[in-house]
Amino acid sequence: MIVRAGIPDELRWFHESRFGMFVHFGLYALLGRGEWVMYHENIPRDEYEKLLDRFNPERFDADQWVSLAKDAGARYITVTAKHHDGFCLFDSELTDFKITNSPFKRDLIGELADACRRQGVRIIFYYSQPDWHHPNYVHWPGAFKDLPNPPSTDRPDWPKYVEYYQGQVRELCTKYGKIDGIWFDGSHKTEQMWQGRRVYEMIKHYQPHAVVNDRARWGDFFTPERSLPEDLTGYLFEACESISPTSWGYQGDTATHSVPYLIKSLVRMASAGGNYLLNVGPKPDGTVPDDQGLAMRLVGEWLRRHGASIYGTEAGPRIADPSLRATRTADRLYVHLLDWPKTNRLSLPEVAPEDIGEARLMGDGSQLSVVGTNGGVELRGLPLLPPDPSVNVVEITLVSIPKLLTPSPRQVVERPTISVSREGATALRPEDAEFEGFGVKGARLRIRRNEPSGRSFITGWMVPEHAAHWGLTCAKPGRYAVSVFLGAPETHAGAVLKVALGGQEVTAVAPNTGSLDAVEEVQMGTVRIPKGKSRLTLTPHELKWGYLSPDIEKIVLTAV
Repeated sequence: MIVRAGIPDELRWFHESRFGMFVHFGLYALLGRGEWVMYHENIPRDEYEKLLDRFNPERFDADQWVSLAKDAGARYITVTAKHHDGFCLFDSELTDFKITNSPFKRDLIGELADACRRQGVRIIFYYSQPDWHHPNYVHWPGAFKDLPNPPSTDRPDWPKYVEYYQGQVRELCTKYGKIDGIWFDGSHKTEQMWQGRRVYEMIKHYQPHAVVNDRARWGDFFTPERSLPEDLTGYLFEACESISPTSWGYQGDTATHSVPYLIKSLVRMASAGGNYLLNVGPKPDGTVPDDQGLAMRLVGEWLRRHGASIYGTEAGPRIADPSLRATRTADRLYVHLLDWPKTNRLSLPEVAPEDIGEARLMGDGSQLSVVGTNGGVELRGLPLLPPDPSVNVVEITLVSIPKLLTPSPRQVVERPTISVSREGATALRPEDAEFEGFGVKGARLRIRRNEPSGRSFITGWMVPEHAAHWGLTCAKPGRYAVSVFLGAPETHAGAVLKVALGGQEVTAVAPNTGSLDAVEEVQMGTVRIPKGKSRLTLTPHELKWGYLSPDIEKIVLTAV
């Protein structure tokens, strides 16, 4: 994938937008049990197709959807042109399974694109590469988003299906005038299978300023889902979340995230240099549920008072206090108070008094006095009650950029080197590894702990770029046998792991251990470890289905 540090000029609009409205809508709304209902309830395809004859969102009004986005302060809309069920909200010439063949008869995507242009809101089309309806789609049993039991009448033909999906993306790029992006959702197969680079170049040919996400394995930005990572600073990224904690598509009886939680989530992403994409799931009649609409508008009310601290800002400095997040512009520092302080004073030990001109509380405009301390500055005069019930923001005029407040990506933790002994075995454990690389959605390797046993595993292997490194120190050079202790259920079995050290490589094929926690030792071969310092690297050489690799408990080096 080509997601890279830095923001290309043609995509700066996206980086500066900071907030978008996601819309999940389709046939599944009729059943009111979420967008995965066909899959989770194993509804036969011919039964699911009958929903087409009932689909008539007669109260849909494109201008109302766009007005809601504007009321919420969202700068763009991302809408499901086609979800995993294969149903198209646009008038595709490549399928009959589309909205214009329903009683509604109209092209919803076309109407929404026109309304966005009228009201000055950007439009991005979500498109699912996996397709539970198309007879040529190739399902891998056990693979995420693939049907476990596709109809026997299917005619699996991957080249034909790829031609179909790329043809529909071409339609979305050419039928609706200028669009602002394509948002793929099918990361569980490889870039070679999706032909991600080729389709990316096609999109850019038709729509040069369109953003493309990373889920065809080739794109401009990462898309973490239902998580709020704060370690992607310096990259273009967008965290997506639904107002409903349990579903993206309409669900008749579901909880709703509180507005303070949503605003804090938006702040966390802006302070990390990313966007926040917040989803609504319209009802079968095409209207947004009242509680979701209200939540969006209340977020918008907060943005009308505090938007200067979000839109167009850069990733904020890392402040030690975990209840504070910051964004900044060239001459402003915005400190977001996720929790109201215990006193009417706010300490910023990272800032020197000479860096600050003045400070005020946004929203009510209260001026704060700036007092130098031995450890930085203290802002005094906060109201005894928080003016805003969600997040309050202190706007600080900067005379100079504080040296200690420069935004930084995830801190790299220096790991000690491991002494390799000729006597007995040397274990390389997860806690001693340094992790590298991004996966789909910006995923990094992480340590998973099995609480009952207390054992630790390296988990989250998704791409060959993921790597775990161990620094070694060896007093006596020689040959060592390398073995890996791993857990791999059937879905992960068959992945190939590679250990590299000083130009040498050994590999192993993961067996089926039954689960991620059932560990087996697998011999990988031998390597020569030189005297002094060296570096051993573990990577997934070949991943099962292009995204799965075993969890690793440890690597063991034994002198031979």
